[in-house]
Amino acid sequence: MLAGLRSETVRIGDAVVCVFAGDMVLDSEPVASRALTDVLDSRPALLAVDLSGVELFTSTGLNLLLVTRRRALAEGVPLVLVAPSPRTVRTLELTETDTLFTVRTTVDEALREYRPST
Repeated sequence: MLAGLRSETVRIGDAVVCVFAGDMVLDSEPVASRALTDVLDSRPALLAVDLSGVELFTSTGLNLLLVTRRRALAEGVPLVLVAPSPRTVRTLELTETDTLFTVRTTVDEALREYRPST
């Protein structure tokens, strides 16, 4: 794959996990954007973005997450970042956007928090 980013979308009940692996850079933006847009178009109860496999996270990745966050908020879809690398967390901290995102260490933790009690 030219972009150097792989994405996989997994539906778990009414939640969707978007898993990325590789580099979130300018060349890979179409891959990530399409995946996140398609997920939001399906109006999930939760969008968990698993960043555990992201090796390089640039301003392109940050901007994409901010655009996704804005749309998710507008549509009432909770957005959770899962297992971002220390480098990704550092990028969020340096840009003072870390407080805009809910971050969880595992997908299970994210799903547990947003799954309605029965």
